[in-house]
Amino acid sequence: MKARPSFIDALRNAVLPVLVVMLLGGCAGVTRSGSGAAALPPAAAKPKQPALVPTSPPSDLGAVERFAWQQVVQLGDAFASGDIGGFLSRVSRGFYRGYSALELSLKALLENSSARAAVVAVRLVAEEEGRVSVRAAWTRSVTLPDGRVDARQGETVFLFLKSDTSLRLLDYRGDAPFGIDGI
Repeated sequence: MKARPSFIDALRNAVLPVLVVMLLGGCAGVTRSGSGAAALPPAAAKPKQPALVPTSPPSDLGAVERFAWQQVVQLGDAFASGDIGGFLSRVSRGFYRGYSALELSLKALLENSSARAAVVAVRLVAEEEGRVSVRAAWTRSVTLPDGRVDARQGETVFLFLKSDTSLRLLDYRGDAPFGIDGI
C-alpha cells in the first residue's frame, strides 16, 4: 500500500512549481532583449504608500504632553514654511547632536529650496524620568534649485526635558527629524 503524502508535501508539490514559473517568468522579462521581451512596468506604477494624515491630540492627554505634541507639529510647520528661526526656536541650545550642526544643515537645506512640504502624524506621547518623548511619523519634500524633488519619510522620537518649561527639542531617536542631513 502506498503512503499518502502529507499536507505539507502536497502543498509543496502544488505551490513550488507555480512559484518557480512566476520567478522565471518575471526574470525573463528583465534578462531577454529584443522584440519578444516582456515590458517592465514604468517606475510610476509602483504601489504607492497611503498618504500620511496629520493627527490630533486625544482629549485625555495631559497639558505637558499636549504641549510636546504641539511642539513637534510646529517643528513640521516651520520646516514646511521655510521658517528657520521658528524651527530653531523649538530646539534647545544644548541639543545633544550639536545645535550649530543642526542650524547649518537646516539653513543649507531650506535656503536652497524653492518649495517645501511636511506632514506630521504623532503616534505616541510618553513621559518618563523627567523627559517627554513624542513618537511621530513624518513625510517631507523639498524642491531643490535644479528642480529635483527630495522627498523623504521617516519616524522619529523627539525628546524634550520636562523641566524646560518651553519644551525645546533636546535629542531624538530614529530618523533625523524631517530628513535633515548632517545632524
